[in-house]
Amino acid sequence: MNSNTYNIYIRSEDKTISAQSGQTLLEALVESGVLLRADCGGRGRCGKCKIQIINPGDTGTDDKLPESGVLSQAEIDAGYRLGCRVDITGDMTVDIPESSLLTPEVAQKGPTTLPDIIPVSRTSSDPYGIAVDLGTTTIALYLCDLNLGKITASISLRNPQVILGDDVMSRITAVSQNPCTLRRLQKMAVNAMECGIDSLCRSSHINPETIGTMVIVGNSTMIHMFLGEDPTSIGVFPYEPLFKEEKTVRADKLGLRFNPSAEIRTLPLISGFLGADIVSAALAVDLEHKAKGTLLVDVGTNGEIIFLGKNGFSATSCATGPAFEGASIRHGMHAISGAIDAVQVDPETGKAACSVIQKNPKQPKKISGLCGSGVVSTVAELFRAGLILNDGRFNTENAPDMFQYENELPEYILAQAGDTLSGKAVTFAQQDIRAIQLAKGALYAGIQMLCREKGYERPDRLLIAGAFGSYIKKEDALTIGMFPAMASDDIEIVGNAAGAGAVLSLFDDHYRKKAQELVRETEVLELALHPDFQDIFIESLAFPD
Repeated sequence: MNSNTYNIYIRSEDKTISAQSGQTLLEALVESGVLLRADCGGRGRCGKCKIQIINPGDTGTDDKLPESGVLSQAEIDAGYRLGCRVDITGDMTVDIPESSLLTPEVAQKGPTTLPDIIPVSRTSSDPYGIAVDLGTTTIALYLCDLNLGKITASISLRNPQVILGDDVMSRITAVSQNPCTLRRLQKMAVNAMECGIDSLCRSSHINPETIGTMVIVGNSTMIHMFLGEDPTSIGVFPYEPLFKEEKTVRADKLGLRFNPSAEIRTLPLISGFLGADIVSAALAVDLEHKAKGTLLVDVGTNGEIIFLGKNGFSATSCATGPAFEGASIRHGMHAISGAIDAVQVDPETGKAACSVIQKNPKQPKKISGLCGSGVVSTVAELFRAGLILNDGRFNTENAPDMFQYENELPEYILAQAGDTLSGKAVTFAQQDIRAIQLAKGALYAGIQMLCREKGYERPDRLLIAGAFGSYIKKEDALTIGMFPAMASDDIEIVGNAAGAGAVLSLFDDHYRKKAQELVRETEVLELALHPDFQDIFIESLAFPD
């Protein structure tokens, strides 16, 4: 195998990186810390890792290029390619459009489940610490002042590991096929964290060397990969992780450079698909002291559910996929400026009025796509307006002017071309609806199965956690059938509880002991082994009357 090293000059950033032959341009950029959007997992479908090749002169005008169905011929003629479809064969010069970059932005405050000032009881003497919620799709980081007991700043960004799969099973498969992939995935996560930490420290005028401790939570696969541990056993029956206990390691052992001697800690895992994130979330909401019949669900790429029944804790997980976070949606994106986060559809005209995130209203950005809450809002509004039928098909007769067609399939127009950053209409496609049906069907079925196994028809109270869960409207979630039919007042949005639990564990070492106790006391229900799961899942795909 040719292992030549080449130079890639990024003209738009005045930066040169090294790349190996055999890599794609996307892989080389991400591994060098230049993070691109790649929501389809580097499969050439989403068109979000678009770059412009300035040199060499052959930019590829062959209409047989794999991008031909994604990029227009005019874009190809101008030298635009998809980073995931360009193989490194020599030196080159490229420009990266702003719309292709993953830009860290300040998260909307910190976790909503925390008080303004948190009591501190810890052994570390360093003034600052970092709490991290390492999600499959999104990484959230919280810079904490350990003397004052408060969050100084927070930031979130897309997990660049999506270029090797948008769910944990895809990444586990990639590792099983090529053991070298594990090191690449670890490096991607580390680079993303370094990017976020650097941004947090610069914005807060803090020396990174004053950060002495980091607490990281995430699902079991993400924790394994971050620590450089092989997650392959999680992907095959009986789906057991290599370890479940908490881990402590020095930063330099993982390749983290902000402070090589910093202590990196993870919380314990419950099982292969119930990780430190649901443990952390349960700590943050103080689940052990809630009323019996309370169910906590962390809505993410892997839906994790823990229930407090008459006889203690039980938990399960369901493969919701990345649709709720916008990653597998045609025009899905991270919840940053330019993302549609809510929609209202006029029942008479069928036209959409979109709410758009603008972190800096003085410099508003054009619409780039829609984030997770915007996805759920869109489906709920289209269903209410009669533009989506119970089985998920579009009803184009009610508002024909609001649809365009690609390969004879209808797409609902959310924003016209003149209002978008790309100059193309932002639409919601039939396959986007199907992705949401699969995600919400899996979540609903998981909740129902867990409750029924413990003698409940439905939860008495539902706590919704997760970065995505923080911003959806309860009414929208109930409309599309994400949760069992119940009173809206019995549903509580608890914010990014996994991140909150990481913060609490950073401030108070006592939470580490509580995490271990929770893991020991939780009974695990494996949905895949239950004879009724498939039938309930199929029934859950339709939108409720």
